[in-house]
Amino acid sequence: MLKIALCDDDVDQIDKIKEYILEYFKTDVNLTVFTNSQMLLDRVEWSGKELFDLYILDVIMPELSGIELGLQLRGMDVCAPIIYLTSSKDYAVESYSVHALHYLVKPVEKEKLFSAIKQAEILTARLKAHSITVNTSDGTVVINISDILYAELYERSVRYNLINETVVDSQKLRISFQKAVGELLERDNFIMLGSSFLINLHYIKKVGKKELILTNEKSLAIPKGARNDILNKWMDYWMEE
Repeated sequence: MLKIALCDDDVDQIDKIKEYILEYFKTDVNLTVFTNSQMLLDRVEWSGKELFDLYILDVIMPELSGIELGLQLRGMDVCAPIIYLTSSKDYAVESYSVHALHYLVKPVEKEKLFSAIKQAEILTARLKAHSITVNTSDGTVVINISDILYAELYERSVRYNLINETVVDSQKLRISFQKAVGELLERDNFIMLGSSFLINLHYIKKVGKKELILTNEKSLAIPKGARNDILNKWMDYWMEE
């Protein structure tokens, strides 16, 4: 289900765009409406929980314009597509600085909005296929899945150890570690090592009798009785590659 943020200070426009969005998705959409830029920015910046899949923003709004809002969202590492709505074509060039997906002139034609949303769906699917979002104490971080060396349970958080030697710590967990990394476990290249480690098979250098060695020379103990299963999955992974 796509999570969409719609931000416009014109109530009539909100009602019309909302009507179009609901017609496009039927009921399979999570739409949140904001009547000013700061409300949306605060939600994304402070909650750490509301990262939207698509932002539909009016350009001309008081205090903080849609362009300025888009720039701030990009500065927070928000990669989701942005569709701009405006009554003037004068801001089209500025919208490119935000890498906006589309720039639609009001009154918005339903077919053009549908086409823009369709492109956003395709782009979102691609982004989700190659990345995950992690809620941290400093906000939401997008991590490329191919950059994850391994993840571990660390002080009741998930610590993602990346190939560039940086780490990203999630917010404190309220669920089990295995559930927290469930999105990665659904992939063929990740396996659990015990109950508190998730390993990317791509970065295993060697499977020894009692430990496995990662490509960064990090060694991790293999739980008793788990070696054969790990070895088989590692070999299967490379055969498929």
